[in-house]
Amino acid sequence: MRSFDRLPFALLFAGVCSLSACSLGGEGVSAQLESEAESPTPAGASCTANADCGEGQRCVDETCRYGRTSGAAEVLASAGHAQREAGDVDGALSSYEQAVESYRRAQVPVPPEVLCGAALAALRTPGEAELRERAARRADACFRCSLPGDPLRAEVLRALGRRRYDGLALAAFDATTPAERFFTEQPSRPTSDAVGIMVDLPESDARGYDVMVGRLRGDEATAIMADCFIQDWELNHERAAPASLLLKMSTRLRDMGSYAVYEPKVELVVDGVEVEGFAPCVAGALAPVLEDGLRLGRSATWQLPLRISAGLE
Repeated sequence: MRSFDRLPFALLFAGVCSLSACSLGGEGVSAQLESEAESPTPAGASCTANADCGEGQRCVDETCRYGRTSGAAEVLASAGHAQREAGDVDGALSSYEQAVESYRRAQVPVPPEVLCGAALAALRTPGEAELRERAARRADACFRCSLPGDPLRAEVLRALGRRRYDGLALAAFDATTPAERFFTEQPSRPTSDAVGIMVDLPESDARGYDVMVGRLRGDEATAIMADCFIQDWELNHERAAPASLLLKMSTRLRDMGSYAVYEPKVELVVDGVEVEGFAPCVAGALAPVLEDGLRLGRSATWQLPLRISAGLE
C-alpha cells in the first residue's frame, strides 16, 4: 500500500479531530489553527434547520453535514466505499488514505463516514500485530469524529469487539488524545462472536444432502464448532484451526410391525491420527446434532469429504 511522505500514514488517521470542524491536525496545520482547537461537534446529528447543527455545518436531508468539502477527496472516498463493499480491502484502504490526504490539503474536515469506512476496511485485514494496531487507530479516529448511533460507527464497534480478546486496551478509546498503541493488555480467552466458521462440502444429489448442509450451517452446529475452536485455542493459541473429516450417512431399517422406520446414522471420521484438538472435538460433538431427529423416509448410504475452517476474525 502506498504511503504519503508529506504526512506519516498513522498520523492521517490519528488525532484527526483536533480542529473545531473535525479536520486533520499535524504537520500541515498552522500554529494559529492549532491554538484554536477545541472538542469538535461531529457531523451526523439530526436537524430541521442549519441552527440545529454545529459551527461550519449545514442541515442537509435532516442531517448535519460539513459545509466545506473537497471534490477530489469525495471522489476518492466514494471509490473507497465501493471497494470496501466489493471486498477489495487493500484497494479501499489506499483510496481512503488518499481521500484523507486530500481533505487535509484542502483544510476541510473529514466526514465521519470516511473515517469509519476506513476503520471497517482495516478491521477486515489479518490479525498480525501491526495490522491490528492500524485497525485500532482507524477505529479510534472513527469514534472521535462520529456520533453514537451512527450506523457505520456501530459496524466498527461490532468488528472491533471481536478483537478485544487479543489484548485490546479498551480504556485507550476514552483517552483525551489518541493512544500510541492499543493492544497492550494480556490476551484473554476469545468468545464465540470472535470466531469465524467456514464449511466446505462438495455438491451432491444424495438423499438427505440438503438437510445435512442446512444443519451444518445452522446456529447449533456453528456454536459447537466455535466452542471446539476456543477449546483448541486454549491449548495451542493458534489463530486458525482446520478440520478435514469424512461425513458418512446411512440409514438403519427398523421394523415397527405395521410400518418400517429408516433411522439415520451420521458419523464424522477425522482424516488423520489426531486424538485431541479441533477436528476430534468437532467430529465427536457434531455427529449427534446432525443425526438428531433426522427422517429421510427411505434408505440412503453415502459419504462425502467435509472441511471445516475456524479462525479468529
